[in-house]
Amino acid sequence: MEVGLIIILFLSNALALDCLYNRRVKTTGALIILNLCLTVALAYQFKQMEKIVYLLLGLAGIIVLFFGVKFYIRRKKETPVIIKDADRIIEEKEEK
Repeated sequence: MEVGLIIILFLSNALALDCLYNRRVKTTGALIILNLCLTVALAYQFKQMEKIVYLLLGLAGIIVLFFGVKFYIRRKKETPVIIKDADRIIEEKEEK
């Protein structure tokens, strides 16, 4: 079973590269999705699913952390700047 999955995965990768070279983008995308499914099936055969799930959860956590920090930095740059000018207070938004 594992050998068959490896052969199908190899053929699917070869076809995806050929389609990418010939600029058939939709077919390439479909074959890449098939490759991902075959990789998961192959990992399941080798009882590696638990490690893959932990790896994907870690990757999702890193992505969420990255976008969270990016959002925090953007919000911090948009804070209003208060300038006191004699009798009145002028508020301006700093935009970059």
